[in-house]
Amino acid sequence: MTQTITIPALHINTNNAYSSDVFYGSFRTYVKGKSLDVSVSNHLKDINKEYEFRIAGKCKAGFINIHDTKGTVDVIRGYGKNSLVNIQVKNEYGQWMNVYTTKGGKWYSIDLGFLKVITVGTMRESFPDMCDMNLWTLVGAKTWADKAFAK
Repeated sequence: MTQTITIPALHINTNNAYSSDVFYGSFRTYVKGKSLDVSVSNHLKDINKEYEFRIAGKCKAGFINIHDTKGTVDVIRGYGKNSLVNIQVKNEYGQWMNVYTTKGGKWYSIDLGFLKVITVGTMRESFPDMCDMNLWTLVGAKTWADKAFAK
Protein backbone atom coordinates (compact mmCIF):
# COMPACT_ATOMS: atom_id res chain seq x y z
CA MET A 1 0.00 0.00 0.00
CA THR A 2 1.39 3.39 -1.00
CA GLN A 3 1.06 6.17 1.53
CA THR A 4 0.28 9.62 0.16
CA ILE A 5 2.38 12.26 1.87
CA THR A 6 1.84 15.96 1.29
CA ILE A 7 4.36 18.68 1.97
CA PRO A 8 2.41 21.96 2.30
CA ALA A 9 5.37 24.35 2.05
CA LEU A 10 6.69 22.79 -1.17
CA HIS A 11 6.25 24.81 -4.34
CA ILE A 12 6.25 22.39 -7.26
CA ASN A 13 7.88 23.75 -10.43
CA THR A 14 5.26 22.87 -13.05
CA ASN A 15 5.71 25.97 -15.22
CA ASN A 16 9.49 26.07 -15.08
CA ALA A 17 11.50 25.10 -18.17
CA TYR A 18 13.83 23.06 -15.92
CA SER A 19 11.08 21.19 -14.05
CA SER A 20 10.81 17.47 -14.48
CA ASP A 21 10.37 14.34 -12.47
CA VAL A 22 13.82 14.89 -10.92
CA PHE A 23 13.93 18.67 -10.36
CA TYR A 24 10.85 18.75 -8.20
CA GLY A 25 10.47 22.20 -6.68
CA SER A 26 11.55 24.34 -3.74
CA PHE A 27 10.46 25.69 -0.40
CA ARG A 28 11.19 28.92 1.42
CA THR A 29 12.35 28.92 5.00
CA TYR A 30 13.85 31.47 7.36
CA VAL A 31 17.27 30.98 8.91
CA LYS A 32 18.35 33.50 11.54
CA GLY A 33 15.78 35.98 10.24
CA LYS A 34 16.85 35.69 6.59
CA SER A 35 14.81 34.13 3.81
CA LEU A 36 16.31 31.04 2.17
CA ASP A 37 15.02 29.07 -0.84
CA VAL A 38 15.88 25.37 -0.74
CA SER A 39 15.78 23.40 -3.99
CA VAL A 40 14.05 19.99 -3.84
CA SER A 41 15.01 17.06 -6.08
CA ASN A 42 13.16 13.76 -6.50
CA HIS A 43 15.81 11.06 -6.98
CA LEU A 44 14.73 9.00 -3.96
CA LYS A 45 11.23 8.09 -5.11
CA ASP A 46 10.73 5.06 -2.82
CA ILE A 47 11.49 5.80 0.85
CA ASN A 48 11.68 2.06 1.66
CA LYS A 49 14.08 1.10 -1.15
CA GLU A 50 17.76 0.49 -0.40
CA TYR A 51 20.08 2.91 -2.23
CA GLU A 52 23.85 3.33 -2.51
CA PHE A 53 24.88 6.58 -0.82
CA ARG A 54 28.13 8.55 -0.73
CA ILE A 55 28.14 10.79 2.34
CA ALA A 56 30.51 13.66 3.09
CA GLY A 57 30.54 14.89 6.66
CA LYS A 58 32.71 16.95 8.97
CA CYS A 59 34.48 15.32 11.89
CA LYS A 60 35.02 17.17 15.19
CA ALA A 61 38.39 18.45 13.96
CA GLY A 62 36.64 20.03 10.95
CA PHE A 63 38.01 17.73 8.25
CA ILE A 64 35.71 16.32 5.60
CA ASN A 65 35.30 12.53 5.67
CA ILE A 66 33.65 10.66 2.81
CA HIS A 67 32.18 7.19 3.10
CA ASP A 68 29.94 4.94 1.02
CA THR A 69 27.01 3.08 2.53
CA LYS A 70 23.81 1.31 1.57
CA GLY A 71 20.47 2.05 3.16
CA THR A 72 17.09 3.73 2.92
CA VAL A 73 16.43 7.46 3.11
CA ASP A 74 16.74 7.17 6.89
CA VAL A 75 20.54 7.58 6.44
CA ILE A 76 19.99 11.32 6.98
CA ARG A 77 19.13 10.73 10.64
CA GLY A 78 21.57 10.55 13.52
CA TYR A 79 24.30 12.95 12.45
CA GLY A 80 25.82 15.50 14.80
CA LYS A 81 24.94 19.17 14.72
CA ASN A 82 25.69 20.64 11.26
CA SER A 83 28.12 17.82 10.42
CA LEU A 84 26.56 16.69 7.11
CA VAL A 85 28.02 18.45 4.07
CA ASN A 86 26.82 16.43 1.07
CA ILE A 87 24.95 13.22 0.25
CA GLN A 88 24.95 11.61 -3.18
CA VAL A 89 23.01 8.60 -4.44
CA LYS A 90 24.01 6.26 -7.26
CA ASN A 91 21.32 6.22 -9.94
CA GLU A 92 20.34 3.29 -12.14
CA TYR A 93 23.00 4.33 -14.72
CA GLY A 94 25.85 4.25 -12.19
CA GLN A 95 26.18 8.04 -11.86
CA TRP A 96 26.34 9.85 -8.52
CA MET A 97 23.58 12.45 -8.08
CA ASN A 98 23.43 15.07 -5.32
CA VAL A 99 20.46 14.56 -3.00
CA TYR A 100 21.61 16.81 -0.13
CA THR A 101 23.90 19.81 -0.41
CA THR A 102 24.85 22.62 1.92
CA LYS A 103 26.22 26.06 1.28
CA GLY A 104 27.52 28.22 4.10
CA GLY A 105 26.16 25.79 6.69
CA LYS A 106 22.62 26.04 5.34
CA TRP A 107 20.72 23.66 3.08
CA TYR A 108 21.09 24.46 -0.59
CA SER A 109 19.18 21.42 -1.87
CA ILE A 110 17.56 18.31 -0.43
CA ASP A 111 15.67 15.37 -1.85
CA LEU A 112 11.93 14.93 -1.42
CA GLY A 113 12.55 11.47 0.07
CA PHE A 114 14.47 13.01 2.98
CA LEU A 115 11.74 15.60 3.58
CA LYS A 116 9.21 12.78 3.90
CA VAL A 117 11.07 11.08 6.79
CA ILE A 118 12.80 13.88 8.74
CA THR A 119 11.29 14.42 12.18
CA VAL A 120 11.34 17.55 14.33
CA GLY A 121 13.77 15.75 16.66
CA THR A 122 16.21 15.11 13.80
CA MET A 123 15.97 18.76 12.80
CA ARG A 124 16.62 19.96 16.37
CA GLU A 125 19.60 17.65 16.88
CA SER A 126 21.27 17.53 13.45
CA PHE A 127 20.14 20.70 11.63
CA PRO A 128 19.33 23.32 14.30
CA ASP A 129 20.09 26.25 11.99
CA MET A 130 17.41 25.01 9.57
CA CYS A 131 14.61 24.84 12.17
CA ASP A 132 11.58 26.94 11.19
CA MET A 133 8.51 26.79 13.44
CA ASN A 134 6.37 28.40 10.70
CA LEU A 135 6.96 25.39 8.42
CA TRP A 136 6.16 22.99 11.25
CA THR A 137 2.91 24.82 11.97
CA LEU A 138 1.82 24.09 8.38
CA VAL A 139 2.17 20.33 8.95
CA GLY A 140 0.83 20.39 12.51
CA ALA A 141 4.06 19.21 14.16
CA LYS A 142 3.84 19.43 17.95
CA THR A 143 6.38 16.91 19.29
CA TRP A 144 9.90 15.82 18.39
CA ALA A 145 8.49 12.57 16.94
CA ASP A 146 6.29 14.41 14.38
CA LYS A 147 7.38 14.74 10.76
CA ALA A 148 9.03 18.12 10.20
CA PHE A 149 7.88 18.65 6.59
CA ALA A 150 5.26 16.03 5.72
CA LYS A 151 1.70 15.37 6.79
